[in-house]
Amino acid sequence: MLEVDSNEPRTVSAGIRDALKILEKWSCDPQQAKTLLKLPENFSYLDFEQVSFSQEQVERVNYILNIHASLRELFTNLENVYGFMNMVNHNSPFNGTTPVDFIFNGFCRKVDEMN
Repeated sequence: MLEVDSNEPRTVSAGIRDALKILEKWSCDPQQAKTLLKLPENFSYLDFEQVSFSQEQVERVNYILNIHASLRELFTNLENVYGFMNMVNHNSPFNGTTPVDFIFNGFCRKVDEMN
């Protein structure tokens, strides 16, 4: 598993920028990206190298980067690499939803309820 070094601000800021690009290619809107990465409302104006990110935020970035890396290994077609997250999937745990919907409606809600 790839991990962003949470002690190195440049690495964290690069990871966040990469995660935001990936989320955009997954057709996530800015509000979804903000929610998923627990970013402040004005995140598009932030200098990410000057911001201190929590361990939870770094962990969420790591998840996005690792999901993307796994999709790159599974698929050679970029349409599938970036489109998979919005394809209806009938396998468990998605059960007829898209992976993006699963993340926002299931997983994120459960994580937020635990905090």
